[in-house]
Amino acid sequence: MNVKPFLALLLPVVLSCCSAENSNFQTDELIGVWSGLLFQTEAKFDSLIILPANNPTEARLYKNSEKTAYPILRKGENLNFKDSSGLRFDAFLSDDHKILSGVLTHDLWAQDLNFEKKGDAWVSKVYKPEIIDTDYIVYLEFYKDSDENVQAYIQSNKENRELHFTIEEVLIEKNNIDFRITNDRFGISAVYHSGKKNMVLTYGNAGGKRKIQLRKLQADALEGYLPRSPKEKYRYKIPKAPDSSMQTASLEDVGIDMSLVGFMDKMTGNEYKHIHSIIITKNKKLVFEEYFHGYDREYLHDIRSAFKSIASLALGRAMMKNEELKVENAILDYYPDYKINDTQKKKITVYHSLTMSTGIKPEDEDKMQWEHNDWVGYKLNLPMKHEPGKIFEYSSGGSNLLTGVIEKSVDTYLPLFIYEELLLPMGINKFQMLTSPQGRGYLAGSFFLRPIDFTRFGLLMLNNGKWNGKQLIAESWIEESVKSHIKGNWPKNSGYGYLWRLWEREIGGKKMKTVEAWGNGGQFLIIIPEIEMTITITGGNYNLFPDMEEIPFSILDKYLLPAVK
Repeated sequence: MNVKPFLALLLPVVLSCCSAENSNFQTDELIGVWSGLLFQTEAKFDSLIILPANNPTEARLYKNSEKTAYPILRKGENLNFKDSSGLRFDAFLSDDHKILSGVLTHDLWAQDLNFEKKGDAWVSKVYKPEIIDTDYIVYLEFYKDSDENVQAYIQSNKENRELHFTIEEVLIEKNNIDFRITNDRFGISAVYHSGKKNMVLTYGNAGGKRKIQLRKLQADALEGYLPRSPKEKYRYKIPKAPDSSMQTASLEDVGIDMSLVGFMDKMTGNEYKHIHSIIITKNKKLVFEEYFHGYDREYLHDIRSAFKSIASLALGRAMMKNEELKVENAILDYYPDYKINDTQKKKITVYHSLTMSTGIKPEDEDKMQWEHNDWVGYKLNLPMKHEPGKIFEYSSGGSNLLTGVIEKSVDTYLPLFIYEELLLPMGINKFQMLTSPQGRGYLAGSFFLRPIDFTRFGLLMLNNGKWNGKQLIAESWIEESVKSHIKGNWPKNSGYGYLWRLWEREIGGKKMKTVEAWGNGGQFLIIIPEIEMTITITGGNYNLFPDMEEIPFSILDKYLLPAVK
């Protein structure tokens, strides 16, 4: 057989197949929003079983049906085990042996455990941590500019990607798409298969490269990328009470004009991007609760440095447990293992940590956490910059010095103390807390809880430290916490209490004093005592200034505060 004529016939077919894969496609096929899962953190453990129920002696930690057993150390009603890796379990058993609540700490995170009694054992699920890399969806939008050039914009459901980079130019060659971006520590490219309508995104950073399958979203399925779906007009509904401790009402019932919800239909675009939740109470009743970018009530959110204000309440609770704990006490008295001879540092008190006036040189928080195992020691060994008590200088490391103060005063692991003495009495049974490599809770931020539970702390403040009839925090401590003890530096000329910002805002045309907790990314708890109102906002504009403040405050000033009658 003469193969040459056969090859001559076959060659065009082969070339045709190859060109189909490598040919240019119609760029209009790209236009729209593509999405895929970039990160998904898994749970390290599945469950924890404690037994026997009435006199626990053993803990069994499970992962994929594989068991690791630990002997339990018991001190009164407190239970504990730990190993050399930093894994530890801490819990307390009620006097009647009907309730067991605890905390599991691993990989520098402490998280709640909620046990059920099953036969002669206590059983609790272990949920995956809600860190930023959990269920992280990336969205890639292609569009055409005024010159009909294809451009692209990248976002996520968790945070504003502009923190990392923006896309400056899209380069298309055959079915390969390259992106020129603003940060050379990252790299992204894509391959588009026109016939399959399929795109594979290659995402690279210091952690390596990942290939992510992207799918094109329909126009009515953009919630997550946009704050809320554009497919239906917003209709206000009275929120559902989370439990019996919180009452609800309509906006109009508490004297708030319905113009407040005017911003909601604008949340179908990018004007107010990366607002994750807004919750409002008035007259101690829940009147507004909305979530965006795919968040919902059950999702734990990082409140960042807004947790500092809750740390102040934890200190107030510790004072109720130990009368010897006073704001005049020297910080170094709670850290006897550190041999520090600086006479000025010996003058630093609990009061100075509460008011951001330790005088120690401000730390690089990232350097402290990434390059040092002992975060307290790192801060204490920095040089003095000012005399204690003279100058306000914002410092996460300075407020974190209170961790040893509380732990030594109550003789309890800090995450367990906060859970047992502060959260559970308020009906909060879901949380996640950063801990240091030294095994101390971190009081300066990186605390995850439901936004609706963040709101509870505003109601606790309005109720002078009382919750459900129980005085959780002494009224005198609440009063001292919201007094201006030193002038803050942001907002300009603001006062600063015990880790609370004291400010003044125009509400319904009138200037009113506010008590506020602020956190990086747009985490705010705004308390307005004069009208018994709280506003909780969470967001994902991390490290983006002034966006993290300007975006939520524009909603606050244009819609929320003017609506108060």
